Amino acid sequence: MLTEDHPSAERKPLRPVASSPKIYLFIALLCASVPAMPVQGAGSQDITAVSSRVYNGYKRIFLPDGSPRPETYGFAIGGELNKSSAGTEGLGGLPTADRSIDGIAFAEISSVIRGPLAGQKYLPTGDPKTANLLIVVYWGRTIGTNAFEGTTSAAVNGGDRDKIDLENARLLGFDSEKVFDLGYDDHANMMANIRREVYAGVMDAIEDDRYFVILRAYDFPMLWKQRQAKLLWETRFSLSQRHHDFRLDLPAMTQVAAEYFGKDSLGLVQKPIPEGNVDIGETKNLGEVPAK
Repeated sequence: MLTEDHPSAERKPLRPVASSPKIYLFIALLCASVPAMPVQGAGSQDITAVSSRVYNGYKRIFLPDGSPRPETYGFAIGGELNKSSAGTEGLGGLPTADRSIDGIAFAEISSVIRGPLAGQKYLPTGDPKTANLLIVVYWGRTIGTNAFEGTTSAAVNGGDRDKIDLENARLLGFDSEKVFDLGYDDHANMMANIRREVYAGVMDAIEDDRYFVILRAYDFPMLWKQRQAKLLWETRFSLSQRHHDFRLDLPAMTQVAAEYFGKDSLGLVQKPIPEGNVDIGETKNLGEVPAK
């Protein structure tokens, strides 16, 4: 079940930071000597969905040359979220073995993410006194409602199916689309049914299994000194699980999403993953910094 500090429950108050254990800052240092990871070619299945938002008046400052002023950050592990369909407790949720994501180390994920972050002038630092942001990283795979078709699990239809779709939409950032507005689960509502038809592509995407990553950037000085969690921006990006591999496709997914780091995407953006290579470099852990 979603908790108040779950990344899809933004409208609820966060748990006090003081109740959390140590904050671990994982610093990824760029290293040009590491071979580049190949990116699969884009095709009809290779569409990355991105939803990005800013909060609490956050806005990038730009230098005279037009580039954003660098901001420093440390990483924190949000962790892998449960792969069972959101909201399917008692409905026969389908935990799924997936060698491309099961047991993946945070170091592997952070090594991919840090390059695109640097491209947007978000730079790692090992000094808590100079860190501007704490970027919390979540990842996982949703189980869409299509996974229940043709199985012996409890039947999922009608209101139950709507509930699962809505929870997955919130998790992935698809709830920014009008299809999930008030009345979405009312099948007698003519406007809701029209929205479903207009946004058929969105519905098809949310009903399939999807790999996803969520980055949530907090004001680190406020977190460190005042013990208050102030969310500044978040970016949620995902890719269909069908014909994909989380490890292999993560660089391409992140490359697409990077354009929206620290920005408002003004809704859901869907773009094909680019062709080419992404240099993921080497990851180094410089140790842990206990909460003050």
